[in-house]
Amino acid sequence: MDSTSFNSKILLFGEYGIMHDSDALSIPYKRFNGFLTKSNTLTEDQKKSNRNIESLYEYMIQEEYLGDIINSNNLKEEINSGLYFESNIPIGSGLGSSGALVSSIISRYSKVDLKSFSNSEIKKIMSLVESKFHGNSSGFDPAVSYFNKPMLYSNQKIKLIERIAFIDFKVYIIDSQIDSSTKKMIKVFEDKISKSEFRLFFNSKFINNTNQCIDHLINTSKLFRDSVKELSNDTLHNFQEMIPEKLKNKWKEGIKNDSYYMKLCGSGGGGFFLAYDFDNQINSRFSDFKIYQI
Repeated sequence: MDSTSFNSKILLFGEYGIMHDSDALSIPYKRFNGFLTKSNTLTEDQKKSNRNIESLYEYMIQEEYLGDIINSNNLKEEINSGLYFESNIPIGSGLGSSGALVSSIISRYSKVDLKSFSNSEIKKIMSLVESKFHGNSSGFDPAVSYFNKPMLYSNQKIKLIERIAFIDFKVYIIDSQIDSSTKKMIKVFEDKISKSEFRLFFNSKFINNTNQCIDHLINTSKLFRDSVKELSNDTLHNFQEMIPEKLKNKWKEGIKNDSYYMKLCGSGGGGFFLAYDFDNQINSRFSDFKIYQI
């Protein structure tokens, strides 16, 4: 069978905000990826993946809209023949493991020509399918994996970008080595935003600063450093539940020393976190963590 790989993603900016019409910017990340394949004899991990796909199939056949798009008969036949998702994307890491799975399923089992759909329509399909895992998916993660290009979401429209330049700084992902559940973190966020004080902060200051970071990065503005520092500081003080205790002091150090600025990489709680390093400090400051330069 076709073993096209689907990459993980890194959400540079837009976590949570994308569900409230902020801009978002994400890039595919080739270090981690996955592909659909089959085997007559499955290992325990492969059986778990097979059951996961079957659960997704059962969810999709309940959605009338998806019935017009997904060839569910073919999918069911291959599930019964040992279909599984071979992947090195860490689950619960914030790197879009479910998004890569969803994009691979839709790409392989679509019975319509996806090229006839707009980018936004494809994102809508991805959102509906990935909501099986997260309860309320934006569809952004699987769309990035599907198009395999940097993607900007702005004014409820998707724009594919050829390249994002990191000038005068380096970007890293840092493995907290803590498992996290996107669904659980989204519930935490929904509880937070139900409170008026946080909602006011989020809908004004946080979203505005997120949009500024994206604009400054895309346009290689010298203002980017100040805007990402402010976003890092606001995240530290207002998203405490999403930041593991083992990272909080290092988060503060980066801001205090004006050297690197950390932020969530997805929903937070665990998995990977982002760091924008302006003074080559990450390797020494995080020597006891697994880190990867983007």
